[in-house]
Amino acid sequence: MPFDGPLIGGRWRLGPRVGGGSQGELFLARDESKGKRGEVEPVVVKRLTPRGTWKSFELFEREAKVLSQLRHAGVPRYLDTVEEPPGTFNLVMERAPGEDLRALAKRRRMSELDLRDVLVRTLEILDYLHTRQPAVVHRDIKPSNLVRSPDGKIALVDFGGVLEAARDTGGSTIVGTFGYMAPEQLHGRATPATDIYALGATIVALAGGVEPEDVPRKGLMMDLAKHLPATDPGLRATLIAMTDPDPDKRPQRAREVVTMLSRALPPASKPAPTLTKSGSTTMGRSRILFADVAEPLGTLLRFAVLGFGAGGWIGMAGLRVSITITMTIIAILAFPARRKVVGVSRELDSMLAEGQGGFTDMMRSAMARRA
Repeated sequence: MPFDGPLIGGRWRLGPRVGGGSQGELFLARDESKGKRGEVEPVVVKRLTPRGTWKSFELFEREAKVLSQLRHAGVPRYLDTVEEPPGTFNLVMERAPGEDLRALAKRRRMSELDLRDVLVRTLEILDYLHTRQPAVVHRDIKPSNLVRSPDGKIALVDFGGVLEAARDTGGSTIVGTFGYMAPEQLHGRATPATDIYALGATIVALAGGVEPEDVPRKGLMMDLAKHLPATDPGLRATLIAMTDPDPDKRPQRAREVVTMLSRALPPASKPAPTLTKSGSTTMGRSRILFADVAEPLGTLLRFAVLGFGAGGWIGMAGLRVSITITMTIIAILAFPARRKVVGVSRELDSMLAEGQGGFTDMMRSAMARRA
């Protein structure tokens, strides 16, 4: 693809336009500091030139601020903000690999297993956002804002309507997409339960192949018993709870939805999806290692895995401490670049924390008992 647009910030060479709207235009760009060869992954640049009102700039500025504070594999990483030319603002972020769910749904109907996978993976991202202080509310979850990579991982994109729930009241500005918006958004209110509604409406849209506003209703509620009669009753009951028009009757946190799914699985299903303390998800993987291996060999193998997991956990913990001390010293010595060093340090610590969580899951599996 051609990257022959203007160079911004002395680093980002704009390429083809890939989308746009009231929140700005989206372009692919290439990092010129990494060379011009094809192996360099393109990034995304959101460009905004405010015209007539500064509300769009306020949302743009908030998006850049919030993204710069987030470190999660399911959220595009903030890279840079550049005002160039004067009056035009550019937000540079990583590009989420894969295809958005709206485009995917146009090619094929997603299976119920796919829907459960998307639901739990997105809930894991929302658990990260909603448990921050203050809570981060996306306000515009819909199929086109969820990107699925070839290996099944989900990324939540387009934080143009993001709200820090404890700091912003929302005012009279309505942010969201009709059909996916919770009723309270029409009054400028947004809480973590607002994102729960939008995610539920997204799964309903993907399951039924129609937009949420076209789903049959009973009063203000979607009539999912009529609309999705063949869907597993447990999943359907979860979606009914998620899309309750009364925000106080909805699940208030992502983990509550995961608990509902766990309890609602039919007897013949695989083990329930869960959110681990490390923030990772388990999607029906076996919780008992070597369950089909004869004893005492099975027990010996589990002890071996437990020892390996414990060693890995301790090693990761030591590495995190060492890197924290080293990066603190570097930050003190390299004072002008302190912010960049701190950012790198946090990113490394987050990666190691995920690895440590993996070893924790391994030890839990090794210690699991047969029911």
